[in-house]
Amino acid sequence: MRTPTTLFFLCLLWCSCMRQASFTVLQPAQMTLPEHISKVAIVDRSKPSNGWLNVLEGLITGEAIGQDRQSRQEAVRGLEAALQRTPRFSVIRTGIEKSGSKAGVGMPPPLEWQEVEQICADYGANAVVTIESFDSDNHASTQRNENKRKDKNGKEYIEITYSARQRTGVTMGWRLYDPKSRIILDEYTTNDYLERNASGDTERNALGNLPAPVSVTRTVAYNGGSHYGMRIAPVYVRETRAYYPKAKGQKNQMKEAARLASAEKWESAAAIWKKIVDNPTNTPKTAGRAAYNMAVAAEVKGELDVALEWAEEAYTHFGNKKARGYIQTLKQRQNDERKVEGQMNKKKV
Repeated sequence: MRTPTTLFFLCLLWCSCMRQASFTVLQPAQMTLPEHISKVAIVDRSKPSNGWLNVLEGLITGEAIGQDRQSRQEAVRGLEAALQRTPRFSVIRTGIEKSGSKAGVGMPPPLEWQEVEQICADYGANAVVTIESFDSDNHASTQRNENKRKDKNGKEYIEITYSARQRTGVTMGWRLYDPKSRIILDEYTTNDYLERNASGDTERNALGNLPAPVSVTRTVAYNGGSHYGMRIAPVYVRETRAYYPKAKGQKNQMKEAARLASAEKWESAAAIWKKIVDNPTNTPKTAGRAAYNMAVAAEVKGELDVALEWAEEAYTHFGNKKARGYIQTLKQRQNDERKVEGQMNKKKV
């Protein structure tokens, strides 16, 4: 039976034997917006309407004064950054800050449509996306550890150390308003968190070695805003694929093709891999690796149908096991591409 450690080192070995190719793809959103939306305005409506409750909560949880406000701004930045990666519509950060839920917990009643229409008129937008509620929570705990050790004389002693664990969570409520139809297109809550660990020779030192809760909360808030942006808009993301730089009996040719691929000369690299596939003197393993690489080259060039054909050839004809999982990846890419086409409102991808 393979232990987790064994699997980890096998993974490292596999990665060390493969080269990496990265390229940009348009990732579909979780929802499709109406065609008339071409510009979206961002509004922060998550300021607690009962500020003293928020201060009281901060005193109880140990949160720094102003922490949530700074983190709310990071959430807006994360949302804006994600939406700037979409070709579907343009986005504008209005800088508007409004009060919403009590102490930032729970969604407040929706904005009045007259107010949404006024924001759109002021900023030339067709829709308004708002962060409506914001609540963060930081929790840290420690554990005492005892480990048997031996000194230089071989005498046993107990070493006491402390491990600290920090969990930072942020819950945010979002709405997307469409004033033309007077419909709230989306009402959604994001829950994001990060965990950090540290150690020390005392409980105090272990806690002191944890990152500052303020900085972690900002990071989580930014990620939450980014996640919501990718929910409502197709965005460009980076994908990575591994390919083989060598194969038995074709060492020089595979190395040359790998150099060409790393220089993004995929057509030239593919020409070499194609010759290796077609050479009847090569073993199935060697031909399978070259066929797998042909699939990667085709995907990088955006030729998903061709990439799938090569991946299937690598698996079914030459028995390349890695191609089996790659086939499913390419089929998912094809599904994503169809979704994106439906979301882009006839705009060029």
